[in-house]
This record gives sequence, C-alpha cells and structure tokens, in this order.
Amino acid sequence: MVASDRFSGMPSNQGREAVTAYLEEQGIGRKAVNYRLRDWGISRQRYWGTPIPIIYCSFCGTVPVPYEDLPVTLPTNVEITMKEGSPLAKVPEFVNVLCPTCQRPARRETDTMDTFVDSSWYFLRFTSPRFAAGPFDPHAAGYWMPVDQYIGGIEHAVLHLLYARFFTKVLRDLGLISFDEPFVNLLTQGMVCKETYNCPTHGYLFPEEVGREQRCRECNRPVEIGRTEKMSKSKKNIVDPDDLLEKYGADTARLFCLFAAPPEKDLEWSDQGVEGCFRFLNRIFKLVEEYREELQQPVTSLPFQALTVGRPLFRKTQRTIKKASQDIEGEFHFNTAISALMELANEIGQFELHTDPETKEERRYAAKSALEVLVILLAPFAPHLAEELWQMLGHPRSVFDEPWPSYDPEALQAEELLVVVQVDGKLRSRLILPASTDEEALREAALADPKIKRWLQDREVKKVIVVPKKLVNIVTG
Repeated sequence: MVASDRFSGMPSNQGREAVTAYLEEQGIGRKAVNYRLRDWGISRQRYWGTPIPIIYCSFCGTVPVPYEDLPVTLPTNVEITMKEGSPLAKVPEFVNVLCPTCQRPARRETDTMDTFVDSSWYFLRFTSPRFAAGPFDPHAAGYWMPVDQYIGGIEHAVLHLLYARFFTKVLRDLGLISFDEPFVNLLTQGMVCKETYNCPTHGYLFPEEVGREQRCRECNRPVEIGRTEKMSKSKKNIVDPDDLLEKYGADTARLFCLFAAPPEKDLEWSDQGVEGCFRFLNRIFKLVEEYREELQQPVTSLPFQALTVGRPLFRKTQRTIKKASQDIEGEFHFNTAISALMELANEIGQFELHTDPETKEERRYAAKSALEVLVILLAPFAPHLAEELWQMLGHPRSVFDEPWPSYDPEALQAEELLVVVQVDGKLRSRLILPASTDEEALREAALADPKIKRWLQDREVKKVIVVPKKLVNIVTG
C-alpha cells in the first residue's frame, strides 16, 4: 500500500482488511463478498428439455402443477420447424389445460428448462437408470459416487461443473446423498482451434470454399487468412468429420486429436498432422502384413539375459511399455505416449529379421514380442485398426481381452553409462563405461583417460570427487 495515509507500507492483503475495518468503524462502508455469478435464465423455446411445471390461469394467476400430476411429459406429436418460437406452443392438447385450483380453462407453460438442468445431476441417474421410485437410488449413488475423474472443456469448468456442484449440495441438504462434491478430480481439456478464411465479398468461408492460391471459389478474390481461434460454425473454421472419416477413417482422426497436443492445451488443427498420423498407422499395418506369416508361428520365449541380437529391440519394447503406461495413467499425456509408440514402430522397422539363420528364433521372438506390444498399446488410440492387426498376428480373441502388458525392470537397466569428467570444474572429457562400474573404477578410468592426462601435466591432483554413475571432478593444486 502506497500513498494511503495510515495504511501505507502494509501488504495489500493486510491493507484491504484494515481499510475495510476502518470504513465499518466510520459507518461509511461494510465488508461484503461479490460473486461473478448472475441470475440464471433457464427457460428455452425448445422441445427437448425439462418441462416447466407451471399453469397460467386468468383467475388464479400462476399455479404450480400439482405434485400428483408430475412429471409433466412432453407430447410426441410435435413438428420441429426451427421457426416461430417453441414447437410445444403449437400443440393445443398440451397447451390447453384446466386450472388445478378453479378448474377453469388455463394455459400450460410451453418453455422448457435449459439442458444444464438435466446435465447438473445426470451422473446420479446413471448409477440407477431403471430406478422408478425417485430420480435415483440413494444407495446406488452412495456406492458409485463421487465421480473419480471429470474431463471437460473450459466452458464446462465455469458452467456445468458449477451447476453440478450446486445441485449436489442441495441434494445433500435434502438427505438424498451423503457426499459434498460430485467430482474428485478435474481435467480441463483445451479447445480445437483452426485458422479462419475471410473473403472481402462473401465474409467467412469454409475451408472447401477456398480455391487455389488462397482465392474465393465464388468470386476469385484473394482470401485473408485470419488468426487461429476456437472452431465455430459462425467463423466457418470447422472440419467436416464425415469428410475426415471418408478419407482417413475414424482411427486417424482419433489418433491425431490425441497426438496433436496435451489434453490441457488447445489443439491447433493441421491437415499435415492428420496426414502424418495416417502414414504412421499405415506403416504399422505394413509391418504386420510383412511379418504376419513369419510371426503367426509359435515362438519360444527367451529370458532377457539370453538375448543377444534381439536385446536392443526387447529393451526398447520394455521402455515403451513403461513410458506409455505412465503417460496414460498418470498425466493423461496421450501425445507423448503415442510418440513412444512411433519410436517403437521405427525400431521394429529397422530390425533385421532374416539376416542370420543361427539367431532366427531369437529375432522372431524379439520382433513378435515388440509387434504384439505395439498393437496392444495402440488399441486405446486406434481401436479398429488394432483389432484387425491383432487378428492378422494370429490371435483368435479380441485385443481388448488381452491384459495390459507389464515391463521387465531388468531390461530397463542401462548396460553402459556416460560419465562426464571435469578438471577443476570444467568439462574435459566423456567416458562410456559399463553400468556396473563402481566409484573406485570410475576414479581410475578418469585419471587414465589420455585427454585428462594432457590436462593434468605439471599439475598436482589434490582431490578426486566422484558422483556415482554421473561425474568425476579432478581438483588440482
């Protein structure tokens, strides 16, 4: 706080409290909490929605629908024209009713409630969808709720999530549930964004309305490429999912959406990125197709210690299992999990399967293990292709009946170490040594290194500091 009389020098939090207390003492103000939330207009002129249970009578005024007449059900003989107000207002047998109080002709409310009214408690209904004695079975809700993980866009975090919390607390106060919050964890995912196209004559254009050399197909005028922003129909910067599915298939679209960005970040749509994911899936298909006859035959499992030529591929497979499992389960980082699968696919593609007859069985085991793990790990991201690949590898049951693979900790241990060698804190050499090298052997190897010997000429070694498996620092006098 500065230039604030007696309050100058106070931290802002303390100053606010002190100023508020002063205003209250002087009788010229009071402490209050203001919320940004405003009144919620819940009525909509739609057919789909919760009917508002109100009847309007010329004599009795606004009359609630009697409890015994609830719920109000929507009529089925409704014509949805998308014009001229609520479609329910055009159904006389729904609109025209008798007043529950005086039995004179009256009119039913035709607006329905915003769908947020339904979505604010749908998760409770999911716990007992066939329960007929109330909105949900309290026992079932107590067993299944609260939801462990909620995933939604940013607009959900400030609207649906907030309303769901309100509903939950009201239901708690009514004694229908015993918990305070509906969701334990929240992951707010990013939006899908794309650049906009604007024609000086025709305004915003859909991507397919832009021709060669970025010109409007209608008037051939140059099109201005706008900034990347959230996809919306009004800006026409959207992608037709039917076209995407027709050209690439559902697996490619799904894989790109998960690979293009971490889930909490905005995803910038890229046609080149979609094409890249399509090529990746085709590469895996070709790998399986190339090896299918060879790998459909039974192979003998080998322990990691017995592997020689297949050891690098087996180790890469085990690292991929660990990486993908941690990224999926721990952080929802599907993009880096998919990246690990791409690396494994590259490693399999470079693996020589038929070069040496003496190591044929080991090579077949390493390749089959790697391909099967790749397909299983791919299944959550590209389920349709993974199911087909799994059958191509000779498995009669679904890939989704397979357990998630576990990794071999021994195979993850590095066989070699990169050790940095410093002289008086400055990098002078690097050594590649066996992973089992102990501190004394590290010290001896560093001092015996020819590069280090040149730096130690005419110097006296005062101390050798060893950081196991990482660094050797030689201190001279």
